[in-house]
Amino acid sequence: MDRVIESINAYLKDLETEMLRIVDDQTIPLAEKNKLMEPIVDTKKVLVRTKAELAEIKNKEYVAGCGMYKMRADQ
Repeated sequence: MDRVIESINAYLKDLETEMLRIVDDQTIPLAEKNKLMEPIVDTKKVLVRTKAELAEIKNKEYVAGCGMYKMRADQ
């Protein structure tokens, strides 16, 4: 799990670098910058959510037992 999170962090860093490159390039018109940035931003959102959900899984305490048994015990 840690390797996956490290990979996501590395890719997020690459995306940030790409975003800064686009922003700094004065030869690219603003409309084109927006067009180039949109998929990067969408990708970043997915990766950030994925990383958070993986952290939840990593920190979750799992217990053995049948799901149906747990439901009856809770009722």
